[in-house]
Amino acid sequence: MSALATGALLFSGLALAPTAQAATCDVQIGTTYKSGSYIVGYGSLSNCVSTATAKLVIQKWTGLYWKDYATGTAHQGYDTYVYQNCSGMGTYTWRTLITRQLIDGSYQTKTSNQLRVSC
Repeated sequence: MSALATGALLFSGLALAPTAQAATCDVQIGTTYKSGSYIVGYGSLSNCVSTATAKLVIQKWTGLYWKDYATGTAHQGYDTYVYQNCSGMGTYTWRTLITRQLIDGSYQTKTSNQLRVSC
């Protein structure tokens, strides 16, 4: 095999390693629940580099769209919790959303269960 062909194979192998590693990074979302007067959501990242982050948001359904409320930043390896006081807000449907922007500009998202409660 020529040196040029060997170099191309080595370069090709090196180029694939970061892509394969990035493909395993994933967002995780927990179950949204009510605790007292608070809506609680949580999420994390798994199999990501330690510097990776994702946006975590508790959302309320308005009847037309999901409105953002409490936000947090999820990290690799441990759950991040967000809390929204819903006291006096009435009966609504809530959920938690986690979003991570990928290198190519696209987004990876997951949503939790939808919880309809009166506060």
